[in-house]
Amino acid sequence: MARITRIAAVAALVSGVALGSDPVPTGCASWPAAAKFCTGPPSNFQPGIGYPAAGGAAGPQTTSEVECCCACAASTTCNGWTLNHDKQTCYLKTEAGPATAKNSSGALSGIMPPRPPPPPYHPKYPTPPGAKNVLFLAVDDMRPSLGAYNFTLPGQPTHSPNLDKLASEGLLFTRAYVQYAYCSPSRNSFMTGRRPDTTGVWEFKDHFREEGVGADWVSMPEFFKQYGYLTLGGGKLYHPASATENIGMPDNDYPASWSPEYPYFLPTDSVPTCADQGPALAPPHSPPVTKGQKYVWCEVEVKKEDSVLYGQQVRDNCIDHLKIAKDSKLLDGADRPFFVGCGFHKPHAPYYAPKEFFDRLPPADEIPLPHDPFAPVGMPAVAWHPYADVSGMVETPPFNGTVNMTRLHVYRRAYYAAISYTDYNIGVIVDSLESLGLADNTIVIVFGDHGYQLGEHDTWAKMTNFELGVHIPLIIRVPWMTKSLGQETDVLAEMVDVFPTLAQLAGLPDPRQIAGSEGINGTSLAPTFENPQNTSIKTAAFSQFAKNNIGTSVDCQFFRNETQLMGYSIRTDEWRYTAWFRFDNALAGWGPHFGKVLLNESLGVELYDHRGDTGKWLDWPGENVNLVNQSEHASVVEELHAKLVDFIQLK
Repeated sequence: MARITRIAAVAALVSGVALGSDPVPTGCASWPAAAKFCTGPPSNFQPGIGYPAAGGAAGPQTTSEVECCCACAASTTCNGWTLNHDKQTCYLKTEAGPATAKNSSGALSGIMPPRPPPPPYHPKYPTPPGAKNVLFLAVDDMRPSLGAYNFTLPGQPTHSPNLDKLASEGLLFTRAYVQYAYCSPSRNSFMTGRRPDTTGVWEFKDHFREEGVGADWVSMPEFFKQYGYLTLGGGKLYHPASATENIGMPDNDYPASWSPEYPYFLPTDSVPTCADQGPALAPPHSPPVTKGQKYVWCEVEVKKEDSVLYGQQVRDNCIDHLKIAKDSKLLDGADRPFFVGCGFHKPHAPYYAPKEFFDRLPPADEIPLPHDPFAPVGMPAVAWHPYADVSGMVETPPFNGTVNMTRLHVYRRAYYAAISYTDYNIGVIVDSLESLGLADNTIVIVFGDHGYQLGEHDTWAKMTNFELGVHIPLIIRVPWMTKSLGQETDVLAEMVDVFPTLAQLAGLPDPRQIAGSEGINGTSLAPTFENPQNTSIKTAAFSQFAKNNIGTSVDCQFFRNETQLMGYSIRTDEWRYTAWFRFDNALAGWGPHFGKVLLNESLGVELYDHRGDTGKWLDWPGENVNLVNQSEHASVVEELHAKLVDFIQLK
């Protein structure tokens, strides 16, 4: 960001107004003493002084001492910082002080004021004796392209060793599904345990905290907080709000979901240098998702241990939060249980990862392509969308046109490198949990926020009701549930089930019996940990997808009262059935009125054969042909359509 003058920064902090196009660093906003220090007189800082590399990590790339100082304020363990103007890099320190100061030309340093002690927290309900901890790891856009799901690359033992190891120590869900294949609607759903028809969120502008919707709902981390848990969050857990409009909340839902003693951690953007990259992102995929990320993929010139990129900062802050949680106590002096949430952005496009994760993979021309890169035969057009998140793929639209096969190889390789990068970061966190002595009493859950197409069905990204769009990896390790360790389950799991499942596994009451969370839609899957072969808990998983047009294009930036159609999908043991309906948005708007599905105005139906599908074959051939009009399946269509209609709330 541009250099910020101290006087202007102070004025902005007081007024809450951004300076030009650059917001004031958020790390200072939640710590008034730090804001005063970071935006104070030059005498607060030490020119020509640096602190040694030990006891810290690289922070954001910047030339602004205010941004560097506020990045330190945002880190719960940073006590000082050094800004190297030559390298345009901020270094965050945990052992800064007179004894460690060194002369360093071109450097500027500062030691933070003492952090205020956290106020005592008085929980709403008594903490149950023996309550267990939760480490909640969300990964953006990660489909089950993991070794644990029988996915391998040529010549590679595995590109996801840490997640594979976690799966071998926990319970692997082979058939887990999100309720919506888009970031914000999915996160509004699983963080509240409520389906999109309940939250009213199926795009990026509405949110569950709207007045008249869920302003008083108790979210999943908030539920744990009410029982005395220390709840700490960082990275992408809820979907961030729009940078230009006050929409798309609840942003990070701080402080409702998170303990007010510590700020929610938001990584600072950096402008990475690419050893290799390309091509440039082009509209509608620009401006880039993250500042400085202007290519579809980039082999970033940083070491995996650095703390420069978004995921690296999330990793290191997650470990900081675990250290804080380890020492946290209840009012009676007993150990305080914790819910630590850490949200990783990659493998979300653009595909940026340290170069060494690209180097580990086979050359692009050896990366396998989809077995069937065409849209399903007989598919209704509304079920499909053009390539998204990347540039330069479709050379002859619409679907089933000529795809740039070279880029298909390259982009798939970059996606897998981004998975390997996040796999490494998660491995460091899980190892730290062990070294801190917390592993035996902590539930570890890792999952993707939705599925992803990598050229299958002649499309790219999420935003469908296909199996690949909604099928996710889900791994939960519960050390004291010994019958689940190293096991797999084929139970039909939904992300709305995670809230009640984690509560029961941690030893808390059923959320559905507690005010504020009694309306959750999920089912506890805790019995599966006693018997992973018991798949009778659920007979179906449901997903849905809305559009603001009657066609193939997809847009996330619309309000619910602009919805034109809604597609609902039911996945049973043997079939996936999807029905698309016209949507009456006359009543849809702010508040509890979400509109109405016009069940008599069908825009297309689909039936796909999943008989024999165990959830560990990504390119399942049963979704290459729509069987809905074949007479031998008429009774299946009739049965599943009735179940789907019975499920729909907005009718």
